[in-house]
Amino acid sequence: MKIGLNLLYLIPEQVGGTQTYAISLLHALAGIDRSNEYYVFLNKEGASLDLQLGGNFHIVKCKFEGHSRFARYVWEQLALPIQLINLKIDVVHSLGYVGPLLSPCPSIVTIPDINFIVLKNDMSILKRSVLRFFSTQSAIRASHVITISNFSKAELARHLKLDWLKICVTHLGSKEEMPENCAMGWNVLKKTYSIREPYIVAFGGGALHKNIMRLIQAYCLLINEFPHQLVLMGHIPSNVDLKRIMNTWHLDGRLITTGYIPDKNMLPLLSHAELFVLPSLYEGFGLPVLEAQEAGVPVVCSSAASLPEVGGEGALYIDPTSSNDMANGIRRCLKNTDMRLSLIAKGKENLKRFSWKKTAVQTLEVYRRVYEAAYQ
Repeated sequence: MKIGLNLLYLIPEQVGGTQTYAISLLHALAGIDRSNEYYVFLNKEGASLDLQLGGNFHIVKCKFEGHSRFARYVWEQLALPIQLINLKIDVVHSLGYVGPLLSPCPSIVTIPDINFIVLKNDMSILKRSVLRFFSTQSAIRASHVITISNFSKAELARHLKLDWLKICVTHLGSKEEMPENCAMGWNVLKKTYSIREPYIVAFGGGALHKNIMRLIQAYCLLINEFPHQLVLMGHIPSNVDLKRIMNTWHLDGRLITTGYIPDKNMLPLLSHAELFVLPSLYEGFGLPVLEAQEAGVPVVCSSAASLPEVGGEGALYIDPTSSNDMANGIRRCLKNTDMRLSLIAKGKENLKRFSWKKTAVQTLEVYRRVYEAAYQ
């Protein structure tokens, strides 16, 4: 087979979980498949990534800036079909919600979730409408749809009216390889990010549904009970007024925001925490749960959407709409050493359910089924 992989959406360090999905799947496919030919379509920014794939993988650099959503859609709908014809692609897989609507070959699209329907406050009306149109049409016209959790499969079937049998679930994987060692020792790293132990850690995330404001409210209910810092890794949503919060609650030195964290620093910042909290209101999968479990830190997790499906028994679940319930969950863990140790052990056990190799095997099977249905 000649397989086209549409990664035209990929902008390094900006598309979050969909970048992790794409790159991890590419490496896993390269590890299990040396016989099929893969053509990876990337925008200018995406093509700068050093992917280090096998000889049967070919990078196709497309001459447009990925930051321009308009340019991406124009290329995806007009230029990409011509490229697929010229390269004689047998099956094309679009990994980021949208594929070419007039594909000259059988099409597969990955739709991780339906954020374009449920996250009304996270997107402008125009962006949401455009994404909903192209995602829905891509799903309807595709030979097969891949999603990343049983929760998302049910959402796709219900909201997009897709045939249940047309949708395949391929769970994501945990980090099977440790990132490169951090060049700094732990004491230097702590100083770099103004961290002092003990601390609670969470991923910030720029989107409102990450629910960071409610996590901060929960933390403020606990500041007189525990000495822990709250360390928010990554960017902060627009509804979090840090200056006002710091002044109101006197959180100087207690609430730390790190900004962008390189992968090599992620593991030590997670593993030295006493607790990881994921308060999100909506996730199609929830990779941070697996990352925290991999790092050996106990997890307090939202009970919303796909998160219980992913976290399994390796997390203490809280109501993400209640700062009081969130505070109670954090309090229970911080006060109970045995509970934290149990969550760490159960988290390690939970990780055995997930691997990128398994994701790749399941994805490759979808390629084969679609190919055989179309050509044999």
